[in-house]
Amino acid sequence: MNFKKIISYAMSFLLVISLGACSSTENLNNNENKTANREPVIISTSVAVTEILDSLDIKLKGVPTTIYNLPEGTKDAVKVGSPMNPDLEIIKSLNPTVVVSVDTLGDDFKNIFIENNIPSEFVTLTSLNGLKETIDKLGNKFNKKDEADKILSTIVSKENEIIKAHKGEEKPKVLIVFSAPGSLMIGTDKCYLGSLIDAIGAENLIKNNKSPFVPINMEEIVKLNPDKVLVMTHGDPETSKVMAKNELTTNPMWQRVIAVKNNKVEYLDSEYFGMSANLKVNNALDMLDKTLYNN
Repeated sequence: MNFKKIISYAMSFLLVISLGACSSTENLNNNENKTANREPVIISTSVAVTEILDSLDIKLKGVPTTIYNLPEGTKDAVKVGSPMNPDLEIIKSLNPTVVVSVDTLGDDFKNIFIENNIPSEFVTLTSLNGLKETIDKLGNKFNKKDEADKILSTIVSKENEIIKAHKGEEKPKVLIVFSAPGSLMIGTDKCYLGSLIDAIGAENLIKNNKSPFVPINMEEIVKLNPDKVLVMTHGDPETSKVMAKNELTTNPMWQRVIAVKNNKVEYLDSEYFGMSANLKVNNALDMLDKTLYNN
C-alpha cells in the first residue's frame, strides 16, 4: 500500500470518529437541555423541609408519609414513605428534578440517592442557624429569595425582641434532659433546643464541641445547679415523658438537684421542640421566653 493511500484511509477514519463525536455531543446536549427545561419536580422526605418549601410557595410532587399534619398546600402530593426510610421506587416513578432531605441520617442515607441516580439536595436542621441557612439556601435555589428573606426577617425580629426585653437581667442557667423510649441523655448547646436557649440569652450549662447529646453524669449535674430543667421528648413523646418524670422523681440523685426538688422542671411539646429545627421556631422562642424568664 503506497503512502497516499495510507494517508487517505487515516483521514477517512478520523472523519468518521469526528462525526460520531459530534453526534454524541449533540445528543448529550439535547438530554441536558430537556432536563433543564422541563417543569421542576420537587420531592421532600422530611416534615420540616416540607413546611419550609411550602412556606416558600414551592409546589411539591412528593412528601413524607407521617403522622404529623403537613401543610394544606401539599394535600395532593404523593406520599413517598417515612423520613427514615423513603420508598425509592415511588420516588423514581415521579422522575424528580431534585429530592430535598436532611443530612442528619448520615452518609449511607445520602449514598442511596447517589447510587440510584436520584438528584438530591441535603440541608442541615440541627440548630437555629442551620434553619436560617436552609431557608436562605432553598430560597436561592428555587428562585424564592424574597419569600425566604421575609421568613428570616420574622425569626431575627423575634430573637431581638426577646433579648431586648431581658437586657441586663441575669441569665437563667438551663439543663436539657433528652428522653426517648429506653434512653435518657443530656442535651448540649449543639442540639436544636440548645441553640434556641443561646439565641434568647439564657445559658445552657452543658457545652460540647461535637455532640448534641451526651451521657448523664449526675455528680456534675448536681454541681452545676441549674435554675431550670427542660425535658424534650422524642420517638413516642408520651411514653418518653412518663419515663423521664419517673426517673426525675424517684432517683435520689436527681432529687439532689435543687431545680428538680423545687419542681422547676418543664416538659416541652415535641411539636415545637424536636430533633430538627422547623418553622414553628417563633412560637418555640415565645414559649422558652415565658418558661425561662417569667417563672
